[in-house]
Amino acid sequence: MPSTRSVVSITDMARMVGLSRQRFGQLVREGVFPAPDHDQISRRPFYDLEKQQQCLQVRHTHTGANGKPILFYSRRRDLGTKRMPVRTPKPDQDLTHQLAELGIVVSLAEISAAIAIVFPAGTSSVPRESLLKSLFLHFRRKDRSDSAG
Repeated sequence: MPSTRSVVSITDMARMVGLSRQRFGQLVREGVFPAPDHDQISRRPFYDLEKQQQCLQVRHTHTGANGKPILFYSRRRDLGTKRMPVRTPKPDQDLTHQLAELGIVVSLAEISAAIAIVFPAGTSSVPRESLLKSLFLHFRRKDRSDSAG
């Protein structure tokens, strides 16, 4: 069960019950989750410790604060973390020249496509020599399969 604090924002409460902020807001309006309290000065909405426990109980028992049963979809991923995209650097002209010296004449676009196939997780930790060797072997295999048909 997620750790609770004395007060949390709506975003934090949504994250604690494993829902997006938008879906959590919909369920609050439907009465499934209790409505937040508001700070008297700033009017900012928040959930105190008691309401946090109520929200967590709703999620755990699948019974809304309005007494109606509620089914939640399973989570696709952890909504509390950001997924960082894998960035594959664009090949430089030097790589094109090195492959040409080895008898492989290809464009930068072809090299980019090959990198995506050979290194789907990216090339950030791949030494330059290994990158060149893998691309060379990839294009040699491709040439053989093209001429075999």
